[in-house]
Amino acid sequence: MTNQTRLSIFKNLAAASCCLLLVACASTPRQTTDSLAETSTGQRPGGMPDWALTPPSAAGMAYGVGSIEVYGDPVSAIKRASELARVDLVSQLRVTISGDFSSTVTETSGSDKETRVQRNVSQYARSQVAEVQLDEVTITDASVAGGYAYALAELDRTAAAARLRQQMSEIEQQLDQYTDVAPQGDTLQQLRVMLPVLELIAERQAFADKLGLVSVQHQIPALSAEHQALQQRVYSLLDQLTVRISFDNDDARLMQGELIETLASQGLRVQTQGNTDLVFAVSAERSSRQQGGRFYAFVQARITIADSQSRVLSSFSDTARGVSGLETKAWQGAASAVADQLQQELAKTLAERLR
Repeated sequence: MTNQTRLSIFKNLAAASCCLLLVACASTPRQTTDSLAETSTGQRPGGMPDWALTPPSAAGMAYGVGSIEVYGDPVSAIKRASELARVDLVSQLRVTISGDFSSTVTETSGSDKETRVQRNVSQYARSQVAEVQLDEVTITDASVAGGYAYALAELDRTAAAARLRQQMSEIEQQLDQYTDVAPQGDTLQQLRVMLPVLELIAERQAFADKLGLVSVQHQIPALSAEHQALQQRVYSLLDQLTVRISFDNDDARLMQGELIETLASQGLRVQTQGNTDLVFAVSAERSSRQQGGRFYAFVQARITIADSQSRVLSSFSDTARGVSGLETKAWQGAASAVADQLQQELAKTLAERLR
C-alpha cells in the first residue's frame, strides 16, 4: 500500500469520526425545568407533581406546598406533608404582608402609657385566648412519588375573611353590653364586673390579627372608639387599686424599702397603713454567697394576696436572685425580682379569681 493510499484512508476515517460526534451531540436531549431541579437539588424523586415546583395561583386564594421523605408508612408521611403545607401557606401569607399591616398593628396594640399593672393584666388575658384556626385551609392534592410525600394546601381567603369578621362581630356585640354598665362597690368589686372586658378585647384582637393576615388588603380592623373607652375604664380601675404590704418576718422587712419602691414604680398605689383593696403578706428567707468578685443574693419569698375582708385570693412562693459587684445592689436586684413575681401573680389573680 502506497503512502498516498494510507493518507487517503486516514482522511476518510477522520471525517467519519467528526460526523459521528456531530450526530451524537445533536441527539442529546435538552434539560427541562424538572431535570434542572433534579440537578440543583442533588436528587429529584421521579413523578414529582407539577404543583410541587410551581404552586397554583388564583385571585382570592392562597396555596402552600409540603414535602417530606417517606420512612415507613406513606399515610403518615402524607399527613406530615399536609401539616408542612399548611405551615408553608401561612408563611406565604406573611411574606405578602404590606407595610400598612405593621403600622395598623402598632395603632391597635395599646397605649405606651400603660402601667406595668395594666400591661400585665392585659398580657395575661391575651395568653388565655385560644389560637384562632384557619378552618378554611384544605388539602386539595397529595401524592407519594420517588420516596417522597407531597401535599398541596389551599385557602379561600374570601371565605376565611368573612367567617373571621362574623366571629369578631359577635365578640364586639358582647362588648357593647358593657357600655352602659355602672358597677357599684369598692374598686375590687367594680373590677370583678368589668375585667371580662379585657378578655373579650383580647379575643377580638386574636380574630382581628388573623383577619389582617388572610384578607387581601392585609388590614387589621381597629378597635372602635367605644370599645377603647371600655378598655380605658378597666385600666382606670386597675390604676385605682390600693395595696398594703405586711412583712411577716425580719428577712421580709429588710426588703421593705426596695419592694415598696419597685411596686410603686410599676403603677401600684402602695399604702403603709389603713384600709386598702388588697393586702400582700410577705415572708422571706435570705441567703447569699460571693464568687469571682460578684455578690449573689437569694430570696425565698412566700406571698399571700388577700382582699380587704381578709379573704385569701392567692398564695405562692418562689426564689428570686440578684447579682452585682456590690452587696447592696445585689439585694436590691433580688427585691425587685420579688416585686416582678408579685406583679405577675397579681395579674393572674385578678384575671382568674375576680371572674
